[in-house]
Order: sequence, then C-alpha cells, then structure tokens
Amino acid sequence: MNKATQNILNNIHSSPGWHRLRLFNYYRGTLSLLFLTIYLNGWIDLFISAKDFQSTLFLFTVIFYLCSFIVFTLGIQRHKPNIKTQAIIQTCIDIVAIVTITHACGGIKSGLGMLLIINISLTSLFMPRRLTLLFAAATTLMILAEQIYSYLLIHDFHASFTQAGILGILIFACAFIASNFSQQLRDTEQLADEQGRDLETATQLSEHIIHSMRTGIIVLSPNGNILMSNNAAQNILGNIKLPPNTSLKKTAPSLFQRFVEWQLNEEYPQQTPIQQSHGLPDIQPGFSAIEKDKGTQGQTLVFLEDASQLNQRFQQVKLASLGRLTASIAHEIRNPLAAIQHASQLLEESIDEPDNLKLARIITSQTQRLNGVVKNVLQLSRKQHSSPEVINLMNWLVQFRNEFCPSNGMNETQIDINIKPESLSILFDPEQLYQVFWNLCTNAINHSGLDIHQLTIKLYSQISDETQQAFIDIIDNGHGIDGDIANHIFEPFYTTSTEGTGLGLYIIKEIVENNRAKIRHIAQPDNGSCFKICFMQAGGKTIQENSSSTDTQV
Repeated sequence: MNKATQNILNNIHSSPGWHRLRLFNYYRGTLSLLFLTIYLNGWIDLFISAKDFQSTLFLFTVIFYLCSFIVFTLGIQRHKPNIKTQAIIQTCIDIVAIVTITHACGGIKSGLGMLLIINISLTSLFMPRRLTLLFAAATTLMILAEQIYSYLLIHDFHASFTQAGILGILIFACAFIASNFSQQLRDTEQLADEQGRDLETATQLSEHIIHSMRTGIIVLSPNGNILMSNNAAQNILGNIKLPPNTSLKKTAPSLFQRFVEWQLNEEYPQQTPIQQSHGLPDIQPGFSAIEKDKGTQGQTLVFLEDASQLNQRFQQVKLASLGRLTASIAHEIRNPLAAIQHASQLLEESIDEPDNLKLARIITSQTQRLNGVVKNVLQLSRKQHSSPEVINLMNWLVQFRNEFCPSNGMNETQIDINIKPESLSILFDPEQLYQVFWNLCTNAINHSGLDIHQLTIKLYSQISDETQQAFIDIIDNGHGIDGDIANHIFEPFYTTSTEGTGLGLYIIKEIVENNRAKIRHIAQPDNGSCFKICFMQAGGKTIQENSSSTDTQV
C-alpha cells in the first residue's frame, strides 16, 4: 500500500461523520446498559408504576438494544456499510426499541418517550432534512399507534393522545431545528475540509519545491537541532542523513561552529567557505532568522551552496569579457605569429654562423611558446562540453601508460598503477580524462626537479569509506609544491615559471568540474606532489556491485 492510499484511508477513518456516529452509538450502548442496570437492581418502581410494568418485554427489548449496540460497533469499526445506511438502520432500531420500552413501562405517561427527541435530533447529523422529517413523522405515528394498541388491548388503560400529540410536535420541532444546525455544521465542515485540502496541497508543493532545490536548506532550532532539511543539503554534506531533532553539532561540527558565530554577530557573518573532507565540496553557508519571540531567538534558515560552483560562476563572470577580448586578439596574433615562425625556420636553414643560429633558434622557441599561449587562451574562451561514459579505470590507465611512457622517454615501471578493486568504474569523458592525466603527468616531469629516469608516478585509486565515492591520487616523488604556492595553483594566469602561462592547472580544474568531479592538491609529509581527483558522479551501481572484487596492483 502506497503512502497516498494510506493517507486516504486515514482520512476516511478519522472523518467527523464516522466520529459522530461512533459517539451516537456509545450513547445507545450507555442507554441500554442503564436500562439493564435499573432492571437488575429492581429500581424500576422508582420511575414507573409497578402495575403497568411488563418485565419480560422490557428485559428482551433492552437485551436486543444492547446487542444492536455491539453489532453497530463492529459495523462502524469496519466502515461497512456506508455511513448513511448505518445511520438509517440505527435510527429505525432506536425508534422501535424506545417505543417498545415505553410501551412496556406503561406508555407515554412513563416519560421515556422523550428519549425519542434526542435520537431523532441526532439523526439530522447524518441525513438531509427531508429524511430527518420523515423519521420524525414515522416516530409520531408509532407513538400514536402504541396508544391505540394499548387502548384497545389493555384493560383499564387510560390513553393519553394529547400527550402523544404534544410529543410528536416536539419531535418535529426539534428535528427541524436540529436539521438546520446540522446543515450549517456540514457546510462549515465542507469549507474547512476544502481549505484543509488546499493547505495540504500548498504544504506538499512547498515541501516538494524545497526538497527539489539545488541549494541546500536546513531549518535549525535556537539550540542547533535540525528541524528540517532537503535532499541538496544532505548531498552537499556528503550524502548523510539529517533526520529531525538531531544535533547539527554532531552531524556537521564546522557548520555548527559557523552557526554559533552567526548567532553572536548576525550583522557581520563570516563569509569564508567551510572546507570539508577530501572528496566533498567546500560549502558557503548563509543564515536567516525565520522568526523571533520576545527576548529569545527563533528558528534559523540555513542555506548551503557549493563554494566551488560559486567561485566558478564568479570566475566565469570575471573572465567573460576578458575571454571575448583575448579570443579576438589571439585570432589576430596567430597569422603574423605563423609567419614569424615560418620565417625563423627558414632563417635557421640559411645561417651558418653559430651565434646567429642561436638567435634564430631563440626566435623559433619563443614563437612556439607564444603559440602555446594563444592555444590555451582560445581553449579557455571556449566552454568545453563533456560526454561522460562509464570507464573501467584499470584498463584505461594501463592503456594511458602504454601511450604516455614511450612519448616521454619513460619506462613503464616508473608509473605504478594500484586500483582497489580491479573492476572500479567511473563516469567521465574519455578524451577529457586523457587530457587531464597527460597534463598532470607532464607537469610532474617538468616541475619535479628530477632526472626523467629518477621520476616515479603512482596512480592509486579506491572507494572512499567516508563518502562512498571513487577517487584517484596522482603522486610523484619530486620536490613538491610550497604551501603558499599550492593555494593559488588553480587560479588562472598564476605561475611561478618564466616559461609558463598559468592556465594549465586552471583548464584541468575546469575540465574536471565540467565532468561533475573535484580536483585538489594534497600536501605530502615528505617530498612529492599529490593531486586527488574525486569523481562526484561515478557509476555508483557499478562500484557497489564490484566493491567486493580483489585488489589489483600493476
């Protein structure tokens, strides 16, 4: 049974009509038990004249009335038949039982006929006015019929047709008034039900919108307990569960600390992103007070955004105009640059003097470098679109090693591949992944400070126990990167080399993030550099199915 069906059944079972019918039946059961108690204790003489009392008829009628209460209780519990049918049957039983009990106790003079006013009035809660008045007429006729029957068959019976008529008029009047109030009550309930459904629809729509938002949303109590969160908040914090009434301090301590700082100083909140563990994006929190009671602070709405995406959008805005300008300039530079390069090559072939030949080669090398800068600028100005595919990382890295090592004069043993498990798969554009690894490994060769034959590169990959996402470390044994420099290596045009453009790692970062992954530089305790790539959109099912496979080292 789905949730929607269960909600419908719950609404049916808890509807006001069934609740009132259940209370009406409790009144019937109480009345029958009261009659039975009076009879069993011999208190009947206190209410009616003993000579008019027909004990056998009274006892059987009360027992029948009590049994009908039990049967009606089961019907109400099962909601079968429908509420209108049950109300009609119960009203008929009430009329017959009370008129019979009244007859057994001496007729209208006993005063028990007044109970019919209550039953007929309550009937108007479940039936329209016309049907209620029909039951009032039938009740009046039965009262008159009981008087006629007693007058004709009971010796020394003194009929009270006047009292019977007055009782009938009272029943009609009370039924009419009660039906008017019942109609107003039903109209009010219908309006409240419609407003309730509209409110529920609006609430569900709001919840759906909140849970579908890409921005993480968390509602906190004043003491930092989570009241509500959406899917984006759970994902950005590492696919963790955020059930209500859990402490944010235990779930996300760094975010809780930022929340406490905001409570102390709402006007000048700290704007620096919160750095999470490796594989998870840095988050930029925002806080907004929902309401404030007198003297106390109310609930707080927390917005969580991926800081890397914010920075990326900022960089895109920052470089948008620069990209258009540099792209147009680069196109204009390429033609004369090609002419200069071609001329320098011809000049090299025609010069015999060593000094002049050296100068010509300098021209050729610098034009090649300038051509590389133009190529990078053009690549930066064009947004690359990715076509992710499921890639078996082990097979792909072996093929990459077989191509990279001969092209750079390295032995294949200098690149160590360690995959856990062997069948680990990721989701990435193959061509762009090739470009990322080629550039990172080339940087290791150019900036390690070691001879090419002394360099080793380790490619280590597994599934993170914390985030359940695949990652790979590219580690070399070079001299490493200073901490101050490492904080800026992914910024565009940042370089410490006189020959570099400062765009290589920035382009790599753009490619990686375009494939829903993350790249970071990890400081090493010893010499060497480590770049960690965390695949945010890895083939989750493939990974989970193959996570029990054996480890492989090549």
